[in-house]
Formats: sequence, structure tokens, C-alpha cells
Amino acid sequence: MPTPPELITALSRSTDPDALVLLHMAKVGADLRKPHEPDFAFDVPNKESAEALAQDLCQLDYEVQLYEPDDENPEYKVVAMTTMVLDLGVLNQLSSKFESLAEKYGASYDGWGAEVVA
Repeated sequence: MPTPPELITALSRSTDPDALVLLHMAKVGADLRKPHEPDFAFDVPNKESAEALAQDLCQLDYEVQLYEPDDENPEYKVVAMTTMVLDLGVLNQLSSKFESLAEKYGASYDGWGAEVVA
């Protein structure tokens, strides 16, 4: 397992949602010491708010994609992407920041995910 055992032990003691995602990633072979490309997703009720949120995220240096509603997703989806080491403290700060941004635009922050980098 590429992630150090002491990090896995520390993550396994937490009930924090970000820690649980990191723990799952480590268990399936991710090396959490290496950069990953997480995406941070938002569900937004209308086009104007989705575009404004996307613009704010672009100004924060994220690559952003905006998806229109479809049969499976009745709301607009805004996805922000970056490259970073998946550090729990940083992810907690980002989750807090993204919850605030979502509230500003009447959206909901749907969390993050990333492909496993071994």
C-alpha cells in the first residue's frame, strides 16, 4: 500500500467526511503523498447562479466545467478541478470555503472526488 500506514491509521480514527474519502482512496491503492486531480462539484438551481459561481471558481484558479440540466440531473452542475496533494487540513478548508460559496449562490456543495494515483 503506497500511503504510509501511520497516515491510514490517523484517517481511520476520524469521522470527518473528507478523511473517509481519503481513507477509501488509500485502501484502494492511492499514494496520498502524490498530487491528485480532485474535482469539487456543486448543484446549482439556475443558469445565472451557475455562471456566477463558475466565474468565482475561475478567479480562484480552478479549471471549471458547467453542465446543463438533463434527465438525470435536474440542476446545473458546476465542477471545479485542480492538481494538489490531498491533505486533510487543506481539504477541510476547501470544503468550508465551498460550502460558503454554495450558500452565496443558492447552490449545494456536493463534495469532491479524485482518480487514484498510486
